[in-house]
Formats: sequence, C-alpha cells, structure tokens
Amino acid sequence: MAKYNTVKLLVEKGKLIDLNQKSNTVQEHLDESNVIYIYHGSKSKKIYVGQTKHFIQRNAQHYNGQEKKFLDAKFDEVIVVFSKYFDSALDDVERTLITYFNEDYTNSLRSSSNSKVLYDQEVINKNGGNYSPEYRDREKVQTEVVLPLWENDLVSLGWVHTDKLTILRTRALVKYSPIKNLTKQQVQLLNEVIDNPDESFVINGDAGTGKTVLLTNLVAKLITEKTGDGKRKSISVAVVVQPNWVKTAQEIFKIYGMTDKLWIGTSTQLINKFNNLEFKAQFDVIVVDEAHKLSRRYGKQHPSFNSVYKNKFSKFESHLQIIKELGKQIILMYDVLQSIRPCNIERNQFKYLTKNFEKKYLTTQFRIKLNSQKYTSEDYINGIKWLLYKDTGLLRWTNFDKNFNRNVFRDKSPDAYFGYYTDQPLHKLFDWIETDRNYNHGHINRVLSGLVEDWKQSDGKDPNITHFHEGDMDRRWNSKQENWINSTDADAEDQIGSVFAVQGIDLNRVGVLIGNDLKVDDFDRLYADPEAFFNINGKYTGEEMEDLYNQKEFTLFVLNIYYVLLTRGIDGIRVGFWGNDKFKDYMEKALKITKK
Repeated sequence: MAKYNTVKLLVEKGKLIDLNQKSNTVQEHLDESNVIYIYHGSKSKKIYVGQTKHFIQRNAQHYNGQEKKFLDAKFDEVIVVFSKYFDSALDDVERTLITYFNEDYTNSLRSSSNSKVLYDQEVINKNGGNYSPEYRDREKVQTEVVLPLWENDLVSLGWVHTDKLTILRTRALVKYSPIKNLTKQQVQLLNEVIDNPDESFVINGDAGTGKTVLLTNLVAKLITEKTGDGKRKSISVAVVVQPNWVKTAQEIFKIYGMTDKLWIGTSTQLINKFNNLEFKAQFDVIVVDEAHKLSRRYGKQHPSFNSVYKNKFSKFESHLQIIKELGKQIILMYDVLQSIRPCNIERNQFKYLTKNFEKKYLTTQFRIKLNSQKYTSEDYINGIKWLLYKDTGLLRWTNFDKNFNRNVFRDKSPDAYFGYYTDQPLHKLFDWIETDRNYNHGHINRVLSGLVEDWKQSDGKDPNITHFHEGDMDRRWNSKQENWINSTDADAEDQIGSVFAVQGIDLNRVGVLIGNDLKVDDFDRLYADPEAFFNINGKYTGEEMEDLYNQKEFTLFVLNIYYVLLTRGIDGIRVGFWGNDKFKDYMEKALKITKK
C-alpha cells in the first residue's frame, strides 16, 4: 500500500483552476497539511520543488508579483504530495528531489544532441532547500515515498528523463551534492568551521567518510550565508581539487548557480594565478580536497607542479606553504593513507605546516554498503588497514580499531562484500563485474590494478595497444586519467583503471589486481619492489633509494595505492593476484581467512 498520495492541479496565471473540483477533504488538506509540491511547465519544461503547511496560501505567495522566476517559468501544472511521514521529513524530501531533478536534467543535456531544446529544462530552485536533521524514518521515506513517487508518478507524467533512481544515485552531482543531507558529525564540523573564520582546520578522514560531501556543503553554506539583517555576506572562496575532478566540481556548483561566486581549480592553477600579484591573502577561505596529494618541491614530477616556485614564491617548499599565504582561512581534507608519490607533501612537512590548525575527524563510513548484520563497513576498512599497514607504524596516524570483525573477509556467500580468486584473475574479475552490470544497468563497475604493467602516455590514443594479457583476454590501461569514469571510448568499461584515474571516485563493484610490486620478506612483512613498479614519477631515483628512509617511504606509497584501490567499491570488492600468490598466502594469514 502506498505511503503517499498525490493531487495534480492545473495552474493558469497563478490560479489553481480546477481546485473546486477536488473533494472537500483534499481541499482541506491542501490548506492545512504538510506537503511537498512540484510545479511543472509543460512548454517551458521548468521545475520548482517546495514544501509548505498551507499550499493554497503558498501558491498565492509565489504569484504575488514578488517572485519573477515564477512568472517567467510559465508553470501550468503542479503535483502536491501528502504522506504520513511529512511531519519530520519535509526538508529531507525537498532537498532530495531538488538534487535528483538537477542531475536528471543535467544528464539529459549531456546525452542529447539537441541540447538547445533541453537547455530550457531546468530546476529553478537555487537555494537547495533547508538543511534537515536526522530523523527516525529517513530510510522508509526514501524507499516508500521518494522512490515510487519518482519511478511511478513522475516518470509516467513525463516530467523526468531517468526512469530509475538507482541510475541517478551513482552520479557525481547526487553523491557530492552541495545540498546533501549531512550527519550530525558533519553538520557540527561545518558549523564549527563557519563560526570560527579566524581558525584553519584539517579534516581527517578515511576513504569514504564523506570528506568531499562535507567540502561541497561547506562551500555552498559559505557563499549563501546571510548576515543578521538577511543580506548575503560578501565572501571570496577558492576550491582546490585534483585535476581529474575540476570539471566535476565546476558542474556540481554550476547547477546551483554558485560558480560565479567561486574560484575552482588545481593548486598549481591557483598559485600561478596570483604569483605576480601583491603578496597578500586573495581569498577569505580556501578549501582543499585531497590535501594529502598537494605537491612539494621535488624534481621527479610534471614540470608544471614545480613551475610555481618563482617570483615571490621562489623560496617556498610546497604548494601548501603557498596556499597558506593566499587565504585567510584554510580548510584541508586529508587522509594520510592516500599519499601515493614522492612528490606529494610529506607527512612531517604537512604536520609542521598545520601545527596551528584545528584537527577534526570524520569517522562514519558512507561509501561501503554492506548487506550484513554480522559485520560493518568499518570492519572492512580496519581489516584493509591491518592487512597493509600492520608493520609500518602508520596506523597510529589513523582512526584504526584493531578489534575489527574478520568475518567480513571470511564470508563465502554470493552476496559477500569481499572475495578473491585464486586463478584466472583477469577473466574472473571481468566476469564478476559484467554479471552485476547485466542486473544493475546503472552500476559503474571497473577492474583496477596496481602499477605493475608498463605504460606510455601515447598508448591511451591507440586502442590496439594492450597491457594485460591472460589467455585469450587482452586489456589496456585507462586511456585517460581525467574523467575516465565518463569516458566515451568503445572499450571504456573493459579498460583497467590505475590509481590516478580513480582516486576520489566512487564505484559500485570493483575488481582489484594485486601485482608483484608488493612482496613479502623473510619476516612476513610487506615491502615494495621498485623493479616491478611502473611509474617513473612514483618512485625515488636509484641514489635516493639507497636511503633506508626512502625505501620505507616507497613501500608506503605502494601500500597507499592498494589502499585507494581496495576502498573504491560501494557494493563489493573482489581481488585477483596478478602473478603474486605469495600475497594471497600473506593475506589469508594476516586476516585469518579460513581456507576451504
């Protein structure tokens, strides 16, 4: 039985022209009930989502001449939604629907060759609705109201283009929406940052703990915040992201009309923009995603990263050191386990430069979805940390619980989150993700690998050059690093992704090839072999590798690469051993996996 009712009304110049044809009960509840309403223009193709307790009165307010966007939108129909859940869920449903409509219409622009027509289809909400607190029935609201409302009512009316919400939910605009509902912990951190503009912050969090979602919401809050008299605050904000996320970030903020108030780009772009200007802070706030990947002065990296050390920045030693000079308040999203190159800022260097920053921690795992009552996503993350870092001394830098439930790694059921194959890894990993794709068309599934097969940048332009070979199966590395997940290559789903193509990216099901760049020594400890590692800028020079410290650091880089790969999956992970059965034995022993 449906947990919601809908009433459709015709609108003409602001008048609800068929209101009197509705029953007295419906009219009473339109006047005195908590509702969600969705206006639609059949010709303009515009949408507006709202909430109110007095819809008839609210409709009159929209058309009293104070809201020009309503007159311009030429709405001619509206759906009003009632539900027993709406006493506590109005904010949540409003924000969720705004996000879904925005992504649905944005995606229709991407996929249509006739974008001139579809360009006029837009959601005219720009504020994203109100922030909503946690409430008891949120899951029921999403499954019993939002999902059927979208897939049954809105699809049948032709108001939306995407018929399944599972497809929308995998897209970046939905996952990283700047109006996404936050946890209490995230809201507390957001408010603390905003309430303390003279303090800078390091937000520590494992992979999948919502650092990027917090970033988008924080930025949106900063630029839409108002003063006590209701006027918009004038504040300058820069958002620093990795190169493979610049376009995504621009798109996310553009759909909410925020890009004209923001600077968005990489750390290199930011620094070069102001290198020749007066030496002073250029932004009130600079927010940096994946601060662990900020570059330091180091010879073996793309020349552009070192190009910033000139003019007034000639004596600086890292991008972070310069960024601190460009902003009054600095917010850094950081994970010590995701530094993957010698050119990334060193841990001790980062610690020194942020010694006066407030340190905060995100602990709730969002990415990984486990359908089990026996173990949790935190059990999986802690297990992967133990597997990779138990002998490194690095776990003290992280939020690690040694008492994780190892059953997450022992589960042999078909729906188990984790599993591994002992033979034919390439065939079996691709079979696994393709089987899921046949059932779940909207899933983004990929096979990933450590950097264990040689590759040249020019290879990406030639689909005939392959790098992984197993029997009759040949596969190539990702053809591009930036926005690889949305690649239009005919073989995009068959390419094997490197860490550079997926860091910071959520996938549904992930196959991971663990190669022989990770070896096990005589003391049953992991170490990285530079001879089996194929990324010239990812390892030290031969002379540098004579230093024991650099040897250990190189091992950490390789461990971090596998940590990133093994924490990309929302719905499942499968591991294959690419010429590395010794790691399989090490894994079974470290995680106490019961053999068949």
